[in-house]
Order: sequence, then structure tokens, then C-alpha cells
Amino acid sequence: MGEWIVDFQGRNHSTAIKLNFLWKQDNIFFMDNHRAALWCWLESLKKNEKLNLFHVDRHFDALFSKQDYSHFPHENFERFGINEYLECGYDNDFFAVTPLFRWDNYLGLFIEKYGERIENWAFATHGKGTTPHAVRYAAYEPWEFPATLGSLEGDWIFNLDLDYFFGRMADGKMDRLFTDEYIRGWGAELRKGLARGAIKTLTVSLSPECAAGWAGAEAALAVLNEGLEIDFSLPE
Repeated sequence: MGEWIVDFQGRNHSTAIKLNFLWKQDNIFFMDNHRAALWCWLESLKKNEKLNLFHVDRHFDALFSKQDYSHFPHENFERFGINEYLECGYDNDFFAVTPLFRWDNYLGLFIEKYGERIENWAFATHGKGTTPHAVRYAAYEPWEFPATLGSLEGDWIFNLDLDYFFGRMADGKMDRLFTDEYIRGWGAELRKGLARGAIKTLTVSLSPECAAGWAGAEAALAVLNEGLEIDFSLPE
């Protein structure tokens, strides 16, 4: 059975700083955006000396600034609860507090803090956002999936954003790029990777603002979960 780590707050805008829910079953985490992903990976970091990381997302999520990192809470960080993690931030001249971990920089901060713990990096993106600094990575294209997932060896953190399956159409609207069969195949291969122990932690983000709204993101999640064999949906 799964559990709510952050109770569902409703189908609200996330912007870069809000998290509307976080749900966990075993080593699988669902959230509305990847702001909490780094926190979800801490358990794997504690258990495994060396890891690999696969990031699948329309965006790189790897923005990095020295100002952000200067406020990283190094002391006792790996014992932080989710609320402590989400509340990390620092004062600025415009708002009371700038949240430290945001949906565009959590991976940049992870690379700076834990980069030497990662042996292999793999990215599949649409080329949006800031590319990772100071790491060399393998890049994958959509047609290499889901078959690529079946060849993962070693211990992996797998970070999937459903907005990877979406793009902006000629009319300017966001819509699905891939078929149900393709997305269901992703779920099936991820399930196999979890079963054989290659995927140590799976984090999945809905990103409704980048995936045709909540309706579009939830529909894609339902298809993914058919292959993943997870019984999860958001409350009505």
C-alpha cells in the first residue's frame, strides 16, 4: 500500500516553488513536480556507495547558482524530513524567502553536492533549460525507448517527468506526442527494472503546467501505471 508523504493539496498551479502532493509506494514516488526529487533519492544514497542517474524530462532541471548552493544545509541534511527539506530557503530583496529546492535547480544542486557519487549519467530531454554543469552524460532520443530501459545495469536512480511525452502543437497548445502503447511500454520496462533491482528509486512527476494541464498529465499517468502495475490516482 502506498502512503501520502505530502497530502494532496488540490489541482493547483505548482509554479517553481509549490509542491501539491508527494505519494510513495515502496521505492516509487509520485509528485506534481520534481521539486522533492532530491529528497526522495536520499534513501538510495544512504544504501549504495555508487549509483547511476537517468533523467527523462522535457527540461534538464540542472540550473545552478553559487548563491543557491551557499545556502545548502549540509549539516544533518540526509536526516531531514520532507517538511524541513521543502522549507529550506534564504532571504532576498524581493520576497521573504527564496525556496532553495525548486523545480528547475534541484538537479543542479544534486550534482554539486553528490556528483562524485554518480558513476554514470544519462539524459533524455527536449533540450529545454540549462544543461548540467561539470558532468559528462549519455544522451538518448525518444526512439531509443522503451527498449533502452531493459538494458540498464548497475544501480540506478530513475527520474521521469511526464512532460517528456508532451510538446507544443502548431496551434500553440500542449498535447501528447506519443501513443498509449509507447507510454505503457515505458511503465512495463520500468517495472522490470524495479523487479530485478536495477532501479533503486523511481521518481515520477506529473508537471501539469507542461503536460496539457492536470487532465493531460493524469491521463498519461494512468497509461504509465498500467505498465508499471501501480494502483494510484489522485482524489476527485
